[in-house]
Amino acid sequence: MQKWVRAIGSGIALAALAMSTGAHAEWWEAETAHFIVYSESKQDDAEQFARLLERYDNALRYMQNYPVPGPDMGEANKVKVFRSGDISDIAYIAGAPGSGIAGFYIPRAGATVAFVPAREQRRNMSSVVRDDGPTLDSQRVLFHEYTHHFMLTNFSTAYPHWYSEGFAELYSTVEFKDDGSFHLGNVPQSRGRDLKRFPDTRLSRLFDHSVKLTPLEQYQSYTVGWLLSHYLNFNSERQGQLAAYLAALNKGEDSLAAAKRIFGDLDKLQAEVRKYKSGPFPGFDIKPTNYVDPVVTMRRLTAAEEDLMREYIRSKRGVDQKAAKDVANDLAGKGAAYPDSLPAQLIVAEANLDAKNFDRAEVAAQRAIALDAKSSYAQYLMGAIEMGRAKAAKDKGLYAKARPWFAKARALDKQDPRPDIGYYLSYFESGEPIPEDALITLEEAWDTASYDPGYRLILARQLLNENKGTLARQVLSPIAFNAHGNDDENKIRATVELIDADKLDEARAKMAEIFQEAEDRENGKKS
Repeated sequence: MQKWVRAIGSGIALAALAMSTGAHAEWWEAETAHFIVYSESKQDDAEQFARLLERYDNALRYMQNYPVPGPDMGEANKVKVFRSGDISDIAYIAGAPGSGIAGFYIPRAGATVAFVPAREQRRNMSSVVRDDGPTLDSQRVLFHEYTHHFMLTNFSTAYPHWYSEGFAELYSTVEFKDDGSFHLGNVPQSRGRDLKRFPDTRLSRLFDHSVKLTPLEQYQSYTVGWLLSHYLNFNSERQGQLAAYLAALNKGEDSLAAAKRIFGDLDKLQAEVRKYKSGPFPGFDIKPTNYVDPVVTMRRLTAAEEDLMREYIRSKRGVDQKAAKDVANDLAGKGAAYPDSLPAQLIVAEANLDAKNFDRAEVAAQRAIALDAKSSYAQYLMGAIEMGRAKAAKDKGLYAKARPWFAKARALDKQDPRPDIGYYLSYFESGEPIPEDALITLEEAWDTASYDPGYRLILARQLLNENKGTLARQVLSPIAFNAHGNDDENKIRATVELIDADKLDEARAKMAEIFQEAEDRENGKKS
């Protein structure tokens, strides 16, 4: 499945990981209703950080009139946050040393991860300061990226790039109070400077999705997106316009024509927004009814988990084939060294699966099953190992061996989408007719995997193969209309446009191009 990384570009293989994950590191697991935080820190610090993340999820839910904390989502669907080192370490993990990246997020069905530093590079925890002023701090980065996760999980609407980013920026500055209330509307300090330093982006260009924005305009779309989102949400005279505009886009109306129809004179709106950026900026103080402080369950990691954490982080970040072999080699002997540790066996199995060391991966996975026959993930790994063997051998008949393992995994954890997707793919990749139960399981994974663009592509491809163009469009549109035109074709948007033109054969061909490109990348990179 294709790798999707928020906050950075394509991954770069790492020969080494410059993080202080030595034998004497103190690691804590802090689990809430929606997060599992692995933190190299003191217990109180890890607990406080996890509670803050959960409060943020609860605030998003409260603002959307969703139940708080919401239904049980299962362990696989919680965002796993790795918190260690400082910003320079995170940049290395991201594959962009020296970039100043304060954190990043990778949406994967059943395995979503985020990486943030445990230590800021100055005592003021609210921001990281460089010579050119404040930059994004790790907490706000994670809030921003989790907002995207929340939107794709809970909303079926397609958003333009400027609003998707603006909405995330608007919410990421939420300020929590000790009494359970929170304030919404603060200015993101990292963007405030850009409002003054850079020229305005013309709204007539920002609203026109066929326009190729300049690199500066692309950069400014985050800042202008926040400003527009703030203004259109807080200005009483323009209440309802933003919702009407988004609805028009989702009905297929031209983006610029819809903007002119709903917002009126765009030069007038431009002038209003230009004046608005000088402040003051209004905000809301919100006190949730019947507020309950989030529950955080704490656990000190075992010696085996701490010993393997360095390799575990590298594996979860995503590896190309060279890095996969490096990680597997670094773990050599660790499975035998910790025969009674279920996490150790799972880590070793996953790393060797990535490295295509299928026999070694099976040994570790079978050890995990012997330790805990109810481990859904161990059963899933066995299915993934069989899928890997079938692909490597180019033997379509071998895919059937994966299905019993996926079936066991599904029976043990009905909320983990990975066995559902794997079960379906075992038929698709084999070229066999896909039975009804496999189609149903693929669709049922929607509730727990809709945030993963890769899953959306798989589902949309199947819907197109069934001539269900309208449904395929609904699945694709939230990931198709979040960027302006550029030198490279936006093949997802092109697929949607072909569906709108009722050219389903051409839409299927375009989807085939998307998957072929992903396959070509996977030949040199795997996550």
